[in-house]
Amino acid sequence: MAYGTSFNPSAELYSLDDRGANTPPEKSRNVEVGDKWVLFEGDLSLRTALFRSEKTNERNTDLSVSIAENLLSGKRRTDGIEIEAAGRITSKWEVFAAIALMDGKITAATGQQANTLGKVQINTPDYTASLWSTYKLFANWKVGGGFEAVGKRYGNNTDTTEAPKYTRWDALVAYEQRSYEVKFNVFNLFNEDYYEGVYQGHVVPGTKRVLYLTTEFKF
Repeated sequence: MAYGTSFNPSAELYSLDDRGANTPPEKSRNVEVGDKWVLFEGDLSLRTALFRSEKTNERNTDLSVSIAENLLSGKRRTDGIEIEAAGRITSKWEVFAAIALMDGKITAATGQQANTLGKVQINTPDYTASLWSTYKLFANWKVGGGFEAVGKRYGNNTDTTEAPKYTRWDALVAYEQRSYEVKFNVFNLFNEDYYEGVYQGHVVPGTKRVLYLTTEFKF
């Protein structure tokens, strides 16, 4: 079980205005409970966790109230479950898979943000998933591949604009020796268009296809 708290000052991501300068930090808390199982003499590892991430006093703005600070009257939460599996199908074939299902909602909103009540908060997908697998071939060669998938995310807190879901594939070819390893990675194999982050008024585009050649020496 894990429990943590944090706070976000008004100027963390945006320029500081007069109202923000006089507004105390927002507060967040995260609660997680889970378990892990190791099966088949270590050939399979399973992990699952239930979590809640909650912002307890989100900044809301009410221009009809003549105060020199924002209202810390909003709340939002994200409930979810994570499931991970890692293991060896054979002595040469390894697999890692993970999925997270999330339910996000704005649970309290006042002032200018009152129309966001009950909506899904910005940049919160309903799921994320990933799969990665490698297989050892002859003469110290290894190949691998997998994907990362993210569900749709809204670009505002009224759920009127959205970034579409995406699936990005990656691939690997590696040559391993006891003293060194050479890897050739292809990131975003099919050159998918996607967004890493979705924010109010802008997005962060995902990386296009990239090829990496790296060498690692072992001492």
